[in-house]
Amino acid sequence: MDRLVWSPAEVVDVQGPAALLRAYLEQRAVRELLTSVCVVDCYASAVACDIGCGFGRMTSVLSEFAAQVVGFEREPALVSTAQRLLPDVEVRRIETLTALPAEDAAFDIGLVFTVLQHVPEPEVRGVIAEIGRVMKPGGILLLCEETDPALEAGDRLRADLGYTCGRPVETYAKWLAPMALVATRRRIIEPGYPRADVGTYMTFRNSEQRLRPERGAEGQRREAPPPSDSERGWGPASAEKS
Repeated sequence: MDRLVWSPAEVVDVQGPAALLRAYLEQRAVRELLTSVCVVDCYASAVACDIGCGFGRMTSVLSEFAAQVVGFEREPALVSTAQRLLPDVEVRRIETLTALPAEDAAFDIGLVFTVLQHVPEPEVRGVIAEIGRVMKPGGILLLCEETDPALEAGDRLRADLGYTCGRPVETYAKWLAPMALVATRRRIIEPGYPRADVGTYMTFRNSEQRLRPERGAEGQRREAPPPSDSERGWGPASAEKS
């Protein structure tokens, strides 16, 4: 086998009710975290991307925050599925995460969901550089990755056959500089999963532009607060599109 071909079974390693619950919990977290940093009036002009979008499991949430959404995916079968399920999203097939078919500073919002954890060093540094290239000044980037440094599964020298590693939040913060890490939240999935620590959501910003003022001391990273009653379930796009 030349490399692992990703299918929905690799994208989500549980099935049935557990997979449905996981999708709900993760989509809710993405929605809440983006709501906490996006301003209401940027929906109509915002452009968002999902880098390594798979079959579009998280991509649909971005449509609540941006009028235009682009997904990037390598696997042809996953691209076809995402295009069928999300006809309003432009899903672009890519050969590599280090060469995204997009202009510099193209996106206001970026989502990278459990992608970088499968890319070993030093290749991952090139992927992170490419993510930085396509993000607009003033844009926001939401990562969700394994962050337990004790986790390493597979052979990093043959990562194309399947590889996962955890990296501390501080490592991603260093690599993504000058983007600033403004919030983190523990990833929660369905009960009964073999590992208790399944990663961290990390919200980054390029500048204060088009973002809500942060609560707390200036420059101090904070834990993302739970949404208020007015925010719960009503992202910026909901207000704009109604």
